[in-house]
Amino acid sequence: MFLIDAHCHVNSDQLRADALNVVRRAGEAGVMRLLTVGTDLTTSAEAVEMTRSLAFEGRVYATVGVHPHDAKSVAEGLPESLLKSASEPRVVAIGETGLDYHYNHSPHDVQKKIFRLHVDWAVRAGKPLVIHVRGGQSHNAMSDALEILGNTPPKIPLMFHCYAGGIEYLDAMRELDAYLSFGGPVTWPKNGGLRQTVARVPEDRLLCETDAPWLTPSPYRGKLNEPAHVRLVYEEIAKVRGIPTERLALAVDANAARLFGWSSLYTESLLV
Repeated sequence: MFLIDAHCHVNSDQLRADALNVVRRAGEAGVMRLLTVGTDLTTSAEAVEMTRSLAFEGRVYATVGVHPHDAKSVAEGLPESLLKSASEPRVVAIGETGLDYHYNHSPHDVQKKIFRLHVDWAVRAGKPLVIHVRGGQSHNAMSDALEILGNTPPKIPLMFHCYAGGIEYLDAMRELDAYLSFGGPVTWPKNGGLRQTVARVPEDRLLCETDAPWLTPSPYRGKLNEPAHVRLVYEEIAKVRGIPTERLALAVDANAARLFGWSSLYTESLLV
C-alpha cells in the first residue's frame, strides 16, 4: 500500500537536522511521496534544495510561499527570488499561504494582500495553491479567504491543508472544486465534528497529511510528528468512511497525482 503525506515540514527547525532519517522512516512506513512546504524565504529555499538531493531518493516534492504568520516579512511584495524558485521541476505548488486570524502574527490587511499575491502568482505559474485558513471571531478567516478566491478568474486548483472549515463550508469547497487535506486532528478523541466532516467529503477530493512536526495523531499526541505517522490518518479516515484503508490509499494517490501533476504511484507499480 502506497501512502502520501500531502503536507509536511521536513524543512522545519524540529526535523531539519534529522531530515534524511525522517524521509527514510517514512519510506519504511510506506510513505512514498512527501510534499515539503515552504513557509518563508528560508524554508522555501530549503524545500527546493531537499528535492534536489539524491539522498532523498526522489520521494520529496516542494511548495514555495509565505505563511500568513510571516506575511509581514514580505509586506512590500513577494521577492523575485521566491517567484523564480517556482519554476524548479519538483516544485509542484505555491504556498503555504492564506489567512490566520487565530494567532494574528501579521495584520489582517497584510495577510490578505499577500494571499492575493500568491493567488495571482499561482495563476501565472499554472500551479495549484496550498491554503492555510484558521480562526476568527469578529472577523472570519474562511469568509475572507472565500471572498478573495471568488474574485480570482481563472479558476486554479486549490488544496485547503488541515481543513478545519467544518461541514458548513463544504458546499463552498465543492463550488471551488477544492481538495481538502486532513491530518492528525482527525484522530483526536474529542474531534467528533471533524470526523463528521471528513465522512462527507467527496472521495475524489480527499487528501491525507501530517503537517509534521506538528499536530501529531493519536496515540502519539504530545510527541514530535513526522511523515511516517500519516498511516494513522489514513486508517482513521478509512474507518470513519467505512471503507478499507487500501481503497482510501488508491483514492488519495489518484487525487494527489491529479492535483500536483506527478505520476500515480499505483500506475508506476504496474509498469515495473
